[in-house]
Amino acid sequence: MDKVNIWIEKHVRVIYSPFREMLTSLHVLHNPAHHLTRLDWAEKTKEAISKKHWKMIQFFGEISNEWLNFLDLNDYLLLEEKHVEEAIERLRLLPEQQFLAFLLGKSDFTDANTNQQKVLKKPNYYRNLLCDLLYDYQQNYFARELYRMEPWLVKSVHELKKAIAANPYEAINAIHPRFKLDQKSIRFYKADTWIFAYEEIETLTIYPSSFIAPHLLVGLEVPAIIVYLHVSFPNQLGASQDIVPIDLLSTLSALGDKTRLQLLRQMSRHPFCTLQLSESTGLAKATISKHLKILEKVCLIKGERHGHFVFYETNLQKLDQLKVDLNQFFD
Repeated sequence: MDKVNIWIEKHVRVIYSPFREMLTSLHVLHNPAHHLTRLDWAEKTKEAISKKHWKMIQFFGEISNEWLNFLDLNDYLLLEEKHVEEAIERLRLLPEQQFLAFLLGKSDFTDANTNQQKVLKKPNYYRNLLCDLLYDYQQNYFARELYRMEPWLVKSVHELKKAIAANPYEAINAIHPRFKLDQKSIRFYKADTWIFAYEEIETLTIYPSSFIAPHLLVGLEVPAIIVYLHVSFPNQLGASQDIVPIDLLSTLSALGDKTRLQLLRQMSRHPFCTLQLSESTGLAKATISKHLKILEKVCLIKGERHGHFVFYETNLQKLDQLKVDLNQFFD
């Protein structure tokens, strides 16, 4: 245990970043369904946002994995800044390739969708567009919320540092029920289990946020690991403890049928059109179409047209995400 405690003291940082707090708010705003303690804030903020700004928030959210790409990557911008505007100006000056990785994630972009291809063709134009959006969002919509939450976030940094000083191992293990340390490694329990030996990690940075609950939000870019610490505040929970996320309930309802489960398993192995599924199951095409519409509505399947036929296949990524969503709900 002493070796782990010494490693924590040498490699763990606890940092409050106003800019990252703004980015986590945009993640929640883009898709608030699972962030039950922030539903009220998201609804009120969305009502206040102009159509122009909302369209841009959705655009950049769609190409950046719901704003998560910004949160997963290492600290290009030295985000221990005092003001959001500092980080926005650093973002505006990033080298082109760093900006693309910051926005689109680390990949070779071979599978870039239409909007991502637009950014790849005109990165400087979209960088300025993004920075202008972030500045307007901060000034017009987010600054007041940040002012309200900042004392709690700063307090959480001091409290966690104090807890680490008293008992490093216990303090880090208390951050999230699906983030655990043992004698040899650090483990993250998400859709998959991620295990890192201490020797692989140079820094473990913990950022407090009032927006990420109940997520285990992490950046797993070795050797710089990032973990977000949920910071609660008075009257945050309220009646939200009894709310079930609408999209989770819809997905589970779609799965609650024997035929649809059989179709999902069949389409997980190979794409099929309605005619083929009708022949293999002995069900009428109209019945198959009805089931496919239900599955497609909750994004459990994806369709691709070839001539007069649409071929459907199971969205395995959505099924993996379901495990995470269930864990988050029970957490």
